[in-house]
Amino acid sequence: MTALRAFVRINCKTLLTCGFLLATGGLFGCGPGASDQRRSDYLSAHPELNGSTRSLIESGSVAPGMTKGEVIAAWGAPPSDCKSFQTNLMTIWDYCHHPGRTLVIFDQNGRVSNVQMP
Repeated sequence: MTALRAFVRINCKTLLTCGFLLATGGLFGCGPGASDQRRSDYLSAHPELNGSTRSLIESGSVAPGMTKGEVIAAWGAPPSDCKSFQTNLMTIWDYCHHPGRTLVIFDQNGRVSNVQMP
């Protein structure tokens, strides 16, 4: 009976640890920097991109001047459970699961005007 209790205790602890790692991995995986393959595919499909934009996408970074498509290539689309906001003058994408939370603000022309961590 004691051996069974020790076995259950160890396995429960292992399951909790694995569950925590999977849960946090899932949260970080849906925001910025989630997919090297997505970036690579976008860059292959857009050979016309200038060097600085290519470097930003390759490194999983977002900066003013980027288009919505370039942001999606770098970070992926905002998670569906995060709110996005749109007015006549701007669109705000909320990457709410990114550590510290990140807002990407686009101007009326669809280009990044600001990236904020509120």
